Amino acid sequence: MPPISCRLEVLPGEHVADQLSAARRFGFDGVALPGRFLNCWLRPIRECVADSPVALAGISLGFRGSLLSESPVERNACRDSLLKLMDLAAELDARWINMPPCLLQDNANLISDAGEYPSLRERLDNLLLEQLPGLGDAARDRKILLLLEPVNRYESHYLNSILHAARLCEQLNHPAIGCTADFFHMQLEELNTGEALRQARPAVRHIHVAENTRVEPGPGSLDFKPGFAALKQNAYAGWIEIECRRLSGPADEVLPRSADYLRKKWNEA
Repeated sequence: MPPISCRLEVLPGEHVADQLSAARRFGFDGVALPGRFLNCWLRPIRECVADSPVALAGISLGFRGSLLSESPVERNACRDSLLKLMDLAAELDARWINMPPCLLQDNANLISDAGEYPSLRERLDNLLLEQLPGLGDAARDRKILLLLEPVNRYESHYLNSILHAARLCEQLNHPAIGCTADFFHMQLEELNTGEALRQARPAVRHIHVAENTRVEPGPGSLDFKPGFAALKQNAYAGWIEIECRRLSGPADEVLPRSADYLRKKWNEA
């Protein structure tokens, strides 16, 4: 069974140290840090990281803007903020930075026309491929991964499919660049989650799981077994992260149950 992590912000506790203790008590191997709320947790994390009972698995988001902004100034600002996040990840011994390339909610100045390219997708692919090798080198130097995360069409106009992300990773062929496969987004974008994961190998280096309503895995209708079976066939050895937006009940009840549920489904797959 791969190690299981949970997002810090859904764990109960008055202080960050309490949340880390809850993660261990609930059966998690690590926590994933939400970059959007970095100012809330950075100082207390630094104060207790040496005594953390669980690993700090990685950081999602927290960078500025997008590498696909219309503005070169904004693209450079995004790159610089990613480098700062990489420094922080290395300091905390976190293993990855998770980066959806262009979330609509965060970016008002995204490129929206094809320009001189045959399609908008090709233009954005080329722009991303120009910038990622240098960022991949920076990630490699810090012994972390930079992960591209496809998200559904309602949250981004680009990179919605795990196979698209895998093809970009194949073109880059960089050891420090991979992709995150998110079961919630995949239920909206992939015809067959298991087959998509099989085809995306070996680019998939991280997994997000949540229910069909984006609560913790277990109480909903999403079937995790086909995807888990594909990951087992691919000898997947990365993290499985509960990346939910809310919980279906009290954290001390539903989170331990969800960790057990994921392990059960993995063993059954």
